[in-house]
Amino acid sequence: MSEFSELVKRFDKIRSYVRDFYIYGFKTREDFQIKSSRTYDNERRRIESWFSDYIKSDYNSERKKSVAITIDSSRISVNPLYSVWKSKSFTSNDIMLHFFILDLLQDGELRSADEITDEIQINYQVLFDSQTVRKKLVEYEKNGLLTLHKEGRQNLYGVNPSVEEEIPEELPDLLDAVCFYQGIAPFGFVGSTVLDNQQRENDLFRMKHDYLVHTLEDEILLPLLAAIEEQRLVTVAVKGGKNGRVTEAWGTPLKILISTQTGRRYVCLRNCRSRRFQAYRLDSIQSVTAGEADPDFAAHLEGLMRNLNLCWGVSFGSKRTPEDVSLTLKINEETEQYIINRLEREGRHGTVARIGQGVYRYAVQVWDANELLPWIKTFTGRILSFECSNKRVEEVWRQDMERMINLYLGEGDG
Repeated sequence: MSEFSELVKRFDKIRSYVRDFYIYGFKTREDFQIKSSRTYDNERRRIESWFSDYIKSDYNSERKKSVAITIDSSRISVNPLYSVWKSKSFTSNDIMLHFFILDLLQDGELRSADEITDEIQINYQVLFDSQTVRKKLVEYEKNGLLTLHKEGRQNLYGVNPSVEEEIPEELPDLLDAVCFYQGIAPFGFVGSTVLDNQQRENDLFRMKHDYLVHTLEDEILLPLLAAIEEQRLVTVAVKGGKNGRVTEAWGTPLKILISTQTGRRYVCLRNCRSRRFQAYRLDSIQSVTAGEADPDFAAHLEGLMRNLNLCWGVSFGSKRTPEDVSLTLKINEETEQYIINRLEREGRHGTVARIGQGVYRYAVQVWDANELLPWIKTFTGRILSFECSNKRVEEVWRQDMERMINLYLGEGDG
């Protein structure tokens, strides 16, 4: 039987649930088909215990309840989603060893794993297996709590000096920087944890536009950045947005892209099977497994940078040749100069030409013309013609226009 606990052992277990039910807020209890209703209730109670101040509920047309997190980032000092990272479960042995080890090493002496095991038994009357203690010491050394010194074949452990001891005068100014970092940078929960440790709150900064949900993807971002730095191949498990099916992609991660419009983050991958560049949303990636080094990393990166010049967004399309798009607009040159400015400012690598009195043509080559359609539709009412070498894109645009006309005017209206 699945029991409720506020703590979680694995972050990926809760990531998709928080995102689908609470960030996007469009799912109801009936949409949760992965496990039983009891599991849904346990997950709901856990998350609502984290975000109780920000949760609001609504009912759809079928009177089914959906829940969502409602947050104004400019009014909060810390991202409440950091609570997910700070809710890792632990065993009684974990908590006892934490205090026993740190208390023993406060005298500044270096000790081996066997010595620490023996002294824990003598001082605290608790017997631990030496292998258990050794694993905890390795974990703490890796996390920076302990230092490792080698004497011959023996590993000796000691306590890392605290930040206050190492840089007492600089600490206040550094914490000001941490206040900024925790709210604006990837892995900001690290900065938030530092502030918690120093009993300091962010009382300096508020972010007007902040994508709070990014912290849910940082567990995926970190191994991708490591693979890019080490020029390694990776295997990523990707969950489909429509069917929910998980598939694997194998390739070389080359670059992380962030949309300035939606805030979504993507990894550009050179897929080994298709030998093409593909972009995957980080919030759709379930796991990342690093592989061997890619000797052709530099060549792939160079190719990516050339291809990015023909991307409107992050799609590289399905063809080997770019698609041509031409948009002709009727613009009042006396009162609508801002429209011309928009074309030049937002048109990316396209060109704008005046072809007649009050008539302008915007032309661009892109890998996937579908990505332009939302932007092109913002000029509705001024469009004289829209042409694309991909006739399927033209057809989609015309169908959308017809549906809009029917929606506003009705069938058969003038």
